[in-house]
Amino acid sequence: MNSPDRNPGAELAAGRRGGRGMLGRLLALIVLTVALAYIESALVVYLREVIAPIRSVHFPGAAREMLPLLRLEHVRDAGPRYLLLLRTEVGREITPIIVLLAAAWVLGRSPRQVVGFFLLGFGVWDIFYYVWLKVLLDWPASLGTWDVLFLIPTAWVAPVWAPLVVSATLVVAGMLLILGRPAGLARARAIGSGLAISIGCGLVLMSFFLRTGEAFVRVPERFDWEWFCLGWSVGVAGLVWRLLPVRVRRRGGVPDA
Repeated sequence: MNSPDRNPGAELAAGRRGGRGMLGRLLALIVLTVALAYIESALVVYLREVIAPIRSVHFPGAAREMLPLLRLEHVRDAGPRYLLLLRTEVGREITPIIVLLAAAWVLGRSPRQVVGFFLLGFGVWDIFYYVWLKVLLDWPASLGTWDVLFLIPTAWVAPVWAPLVVSATLVVAGMLLILGRPAGLARARAIGSGLAISIGCGLVLMSFFLRTGEAFVRVPERFDWEWFCLGWSVGVAGLVWRLLPVRVRRRGGVPDA
């Protein structure tokens, strides 16, 4: 990787002039993630058709929906090929993350930019996943429609608006990391902001798991938005604390916490 002290603004200007540099890398990532989102949504179209026969037995009114969730015994009873399908689906969920990590590694010029490109890519990918599902299936019916977000280590369930809020936040955070100037952080600020981000992420993830048990029986009646909003607020506060420009004292040039 090149030096982390490169000026992102100069790179962006160079990209406008020569088609390369920061602007070119940003455009390349967006094209890749939008295309990756189409592949993901197209696979969902096929998957709904493949599992419809099983769902029609257990959930006749929701044969081509993802909720309520099928139990593992339902898949076992359907035969070994459906167990293979389940294992294949779990593996498929991992591969887009690997693609995004590889793209971020290639496009980033510093560790900060690598993280930024990954967050930006993940956010754009997830947003356009729902855009393409709307185009292909006219689904979701609304932002309040429930969805299965991941299956690792168990099913994550939430209304569509929740992952979209997370993804939009990741897009903003990614752009700030990519285009912002790196600055040294006081130890207390680095630890404190990292702790806030970790706690926030944990609470958001918890909100996705709280209704998983209910989702095996029916579409959950409510989303625990209080935990989600608390986690999102704490995480965003940690991000702001970490990414805001550091004030430097005039005497000694020591960054403030």
